[in-house]
Amino acid sequence: MADIVQLAENGVLKYLKTHTKAVEGLDAELAKKSDLIKDTGWIKAAVVGDSIIYYRRIGNMVYVNGQGNKSLPKVSETLMWAIAKGFRPDLPAAKGEAFYELSNTDSTPTNLTIIRIRSDAMHMIYRNNDNGCGFDGISWPTADPFPT
Repeated sequence: MADIVQLAENGVLKYLKTHTKAVEGLDAELAKKSDLIKDTGWIKAAVVGDSIIYYRRIGNMVYVNGQGNKSLPKVSETLMWAIAKGFRPDLPAAKGEAFYELSNTDSTPTNLTIIRIRSDAMHMIYRNNDNGCGFDGISWPTADPFPT
């Protein structure tokens, strides 16, 4: 057990050591802290095409990474990935969505891939090339209960 306090006056102990079980509400507060460090590890997403996308949740943040290839759809508003419960974005009500411009695997500046994240899905918005792209740097907060 952890010692919390032991008071002494002129070197004479006035109170016995108090232990964590004696502090009201401490267990609940410690449980909240442990929720912040929960980690699902990387999970492979079921996506349209044969690109490889992984996602994970650490605390209340979801992170995405992976590699898109020429199998990614080019049609606007194509569903790429239905985001599982426990990982869904908690986006501001006024905005309701987030856009990401993905980095391309070549150096051609005109190659562009844009995706949209909504409350339960990732959609392809624009893609004008057949080269690869990276999903690194995509993240969002979630208010979903932590997946079990």
